[in-house]
Amino acid sequence: MTYGKFLFAIGIIASGVLMFVNGGFYSPWVPVTKWIPGHVVLGYASAAILTIGGVGLLVKATAERSARVLFWFLLAFLIVMKTPPALAEANVEVHWLDEGQIAVLVAGALTLAATKQKQLLAARYLCGAALIPIGLSHFFYWKISMTMVPSVLPYPKAWVMFTGAAHVAAGLGLLTGVRAWLAATLEGAMLTAFAVLVWLGPLLGKLGSMELWVDVVVTIAVANAMFAVASRIPKHQTAEPLS
Repeated sequence: MTYGKFLFAIGIIASGVLMFVNGGFYSPWVPVTKWIPGHVVLGYASAAILTIGGVGLLVKATAERSARVLFWFLLAFLIVMKTPPALAEANVEVHWLDEGQIAVLVAGALTLAATKQKQLLAARYLCGAALIPIGLSHFFYWKISMTMVPSVLPYPKAWVMFTGAAHVAAGLGLLTGVRAWLAATLEGAMLTAFAVLVWLGPLLGKLGSMELWVDVVVTIAVANAMFAVASRIPKHQTAEPLS
């Protein structure tokens, strides 16, 4: 079992369990398409798919099938449930932030399910494109982002701008193939640092806060999806091959 598969499984299982505890979808899984009925039922069904699929990734006999199921489920969720609300309010960047976070999960699942090089490239391109709106959110919502910077760090606005630019740079690295493995790995490491430095401390002081659990789990899930993508990128590839 690769480190990418193990980490992705942990993030997906945590996402599913939290969905059960929350009694349905949470950000970035919401908002969802309004005209589709039964959001509560869909929430619990999604929680079951994520939890069972994540556990399936950890079992050798079911890992490949679980990766395919998770990919098709996450892709369908992205297209049917997340894209219509984003298009309806295309000028609201936070919708594209949510879209980007779910798209990174799709890319992670596709990476694990891939049996052809073209599928791996598609996962890498999707992941790269998804990081752009994630990075841009730091610039659109810099005042809110500043409140998330640990108080021990000076110049919070500079950290917000730097990390936003780092998201975009990682996305461009994946899209162009320039240091793609390094870009994906550093992105995963940065998100893991966010989870520990920004969210873990407040969570330990307020374990009953669903909002803080969401922040930690979502950040770890996206970080671990980045590690899944990185796990199947050649480490020494410095640029996109010409053929």
